[in-house]
Amino acid sequence: MLPSSLLTRTFSALRHRNYRLYLSGQIFSLIGTWMQIVAVGWLVLRITNSPLLLGLVTAMETLPSLFFSLVAGGIADLFDKRRIAIVTQSLAAVQALALGVLVATNHASFWNIFALALFAGLINAFDLPVRQSLVFDIVGAEDLLNASALNSTVFNIARIIGPAIAAIIIESKGEAANFFANAASYVFVVAALTAMRTEPVEVRSDAHLVLMRHSLDGITYVMRHPLLSRLFIALIVFSVFGFNYVLLMPVFVKYELHRTAGALGLLLSSLGVGALIGSLTLASRGRSRFASLSAMSFIFPASIIAFSLAKNIVAAVPLVAFLGFAMVQFVVRFTTFLQTEAGDDMRGRVLGLYNTLLMGLSPLGSLQAGALAERFGASWALAIGADVCLLASLWLWITRGATQQQAVTNPAQSLVAK
Repeated sequence: MLPSSLLTRTFSALRHRNYRLYLSGQIFSLIGTWMQIVAVGWLVLRITNSPLLLGLVTAMETLPSLFFSLVAGGIADLFDKRRIAIVTQSLAAVQALALGVLVATNHASFWNIFALALFAGLINAFDLPVRQSLVFDIVGAEDLLNASALNSTVFNIARIIGPAIAAIIIESKGEAANFFANAASYVFVVAALTAMRTEPVEVRSDAHLVLMRHSLDGITYVMRHPLLSRLFIALIVFSVFGFNYVLLMPVFVKYELHRTAGALGLLLSSLGVGALIGSLTLASRGRSRFASLSAMSFIFPASIIAFSLAKNIVAAVPLVAFLGFAMVQFVVRFTTFLQTEAGDDMRGRVLGLYNTLLMGLSPLGSLQAGALAERFGASWALAIGADVCLLASLWLWITRGATQQQAVTNPAQSLVAK
């Protein structure tokens, strides 16, 4: 049995009622989300037989973040985050339902899938920074790392269950049922958000006038922050070249391993197992040095290269599990670090800029990965992107002296996630 002190640290964020509600709603919703991710990828390949067009659809799911996430971060700092999240999650349910209807009625085509992917991208552009900053409001700085790790734990449990269910349904019934299941799953998260008790937000009378200036202040804040500015430069590289492995997974399975949707479900579930282990490992950790984040920035792209070398499903399963572990270790540390470093009045805008770069630049990554996969294969596309990320990690390591100097100059900002 786990020692009681370790158990308490691992689940410390659950002492907050609102966080328990939030997390419970996410459990069902995220399973549906992963079912839809698998179904969309397989559907686009079935209709188009083109990795490049799959990359284009995936790009539309994130492109709006480039234009709207920064504004969304400003909105998060000015308005009621919980109410905004209720609206965005409800709209996401409508998008999933529309996909299901199109497939069930045999009206699904590349262009209407493309349009609905763009709609999903608009929703995500506003939803992600709002919900991320809402978690900080719920649990506070003390339990933020634990909450982030538990969020990741639930996300990756869903990553294990969702693809496995989706693969079975695709091979037996087709893609539509996955979309309907995802639409229904949003009922749980909207109900949880509605049941939360939060302090009323007093909206400024001139909020609509100051919103854009308020949002742009986030860019200025990050540019003037020696520590955050370097991390955001690295984030640009990882956004374009490092997070395309899920997009390329259907291509890798179909054209490199020559397997069916069942193998895709197995690989994505294995990715989830590794990520779950990574999340649970982080949940019991406190705050520590920037060095651990820098180390994971090397290990994560190295794990992508290792996976790209797999030539059969037997080798691919453990390698993709390690990729999932390394990815969570890197991403959770990164996002927790940003929230810890940002001032209370800037957190939403910093997260908005984070999502602007992470999500908004990923269309470039989706297009380059799809084009490379169509020309050279998914293995080469994965390896080339990971090599570029390793160069960015090397730059972060070389500039570590300036990072340490920043921590000495401002000790209050030196608490980072390990």
